[in-house]
Amino acid sequence: MSQIFLFGEEKINIPLLKLDVAQLKQHKESSKKKLSAYTISTDELGLDLSLLSEKAVKCIRLLQASGFKAYLVGGCVRDLLLGKNPKDFDVSTDATPNQIVKILPNSRIIGRRFQIVHAIRGNEIIEITTFRNNKVQAKTGVSPKMSNRVSDQSGMLLRDNVFGKSITQDAQRRDFTINALYLDPEQRLIYDYTGGLYDLVKMQIDMIGDPSTRYLEDPVRMIRALRFSAKLGFKITKRTSAPIQKLKENLLEVSNARMYEEVNKIFLTGHGYESFCILREYGIFELLFPGTVELLNNKAYTDFVEYSLKSSDARSAIKKPNMPHFLYSVLLYPVFRQSYYELERENEYSIKPLTLTELTTIAVNNVLNAQYSVTDIPYATTESITSMWRTQIQFDTANEKAAAALSEKGIFRAAFDFLVIRSYFEPYLEPMVTLLRPYYQRAKELALQRMKEKEQRKIAKREKKALKLEKRKKKKATGANTSFDDEQYTSKERQEQLRKAKEWRKAMKLDI
Repeated sequence: MSQIFLFGEEKINIPLLKLDVAQLKQHKESSKKKLSAYTISTDELGLDLSLLSEKAVKCIRLLQASGFKAYLVGGCVRDLLLGKNPKDFDVSTDATPNQIVKILPNSRIIGRRFQIVHAIRGNEIIEITTFRNNKVQAKTGVSPKMSNRVSDQSGMLLRDNVFGKSITQDAQRRDFTINALYLDPEQRLIYDYTGGLYDLVKMQIDMIGDPSTRYLEDPVRMIRALRFSAKLGFKITKRTSAPIQKLKENLLEVSNARMYEEVNKIFLTGHGYESFCILREYGIFELLFPGTVELLNNKAYTDFVEYSLKSSDARSAIKKPNMPHFLYSVLLYPVFRQSYYELERENEYSIKPLTLTELTTIAVNNVLNAQYSVTDIPYATTESITSMWRTQIQFDTANEKAAAALSEKGIFRAAFDFLVIRSYFEPYLEPMVTLLRPYYQRAKELALQRMKEKEQRKIAKREKKALKLEKRKKKKATGANTSFDDEQYTSKERQEQLRKAKEWRKAMKLDI
């Protein structure tokens, strides 16, 4: 009988039922003293390896054919074991980045803090990392600045390019046990060195190694622990969660560019509501969004955010994208509105009143400048946030003529969706929603038509390219001269072109 795990409202079969839980527990306990492999066949678990990325498997095959070890690791293996469609196909190998790029065409080394390789395969990017080494041998006469592993005074790793030679060394450098499972798709075997299989069965998130040390090395691991808990519905082990309250301020030492990416992963991938709840529980949400500190005890604010995030999660569930500008617009809108209304009141008594554009610009800067210290929001995203908030102010007082003009804005559809959310909490906006809905429907139909036309152009381009390739193949097969297109040039026309070319060369005295 299959065991069922519940993730949100989705029931998922777990293909781990044939494993002996007591044996898994024993392996996990022994792995804390000495790493050893718990190996199991994918066939024994009944895993469907056709769900794996063919391009990632091909990368592994090429690396193994060159004499290196290579495995799928991380989220794709975890999700496959959880009965979900795997994605994020990461490869781990004992080949160095320089060796990888020589073996895999169209690949490049990226990153300074951690060097990795991106192998570009069509519209798919396969991330390939070299095994990491958990131990560093001291080298006499080597300056700390020249070391491959550099930490600051707090213990946070600034650079870590210490490569390992074995899979056991790499397993120790992974963050959580459930992300340290290795899959060899050629041998059809899964390797567990840290007790990840046991933690999957027990639905728990456990840190590899000492949690405090690992959080000091990379504070983002605290956010990752909470994100996986929200995403998978797993509990966090006590030893893994205990240091977070003490060390959470270290998150402010992480680069704001990296934090921007982490915040997007937390809120834009279908489990934003659960993430909001657990971030509040650990007191981290206010670190990520410092402008909201005074609002978190306001039920109206938390209700608004929770409703908005549930709406975004519902979009993700039906494969609709969620955008960063919408996320920040929602989470920080009450902060912006408070700043804007304060400026508006001051503006009433000004000798030279500011325009709506000037007022919104100042209010936006007040809010986002504080946010920049934590997350580095790209310029294009801030422009969309500004436009979104300015449009909300205009919606508040728009008449029918103004509403028609607003519907022509590029941000209109997203702004209308935001207005609908607001109307649940600000009932006076309902007439405006009713007024704008026909414009929204028209804008939606036009957008769908543009998407359809764009897709048709893509199909036509692919068909034209395929036809051209087929013609070349036929000419090559028949031994025809492929220097000219027979449909464009006849033999007589080619002779005439050649005659004109000779006359031109003679006139220019090029043959002398």
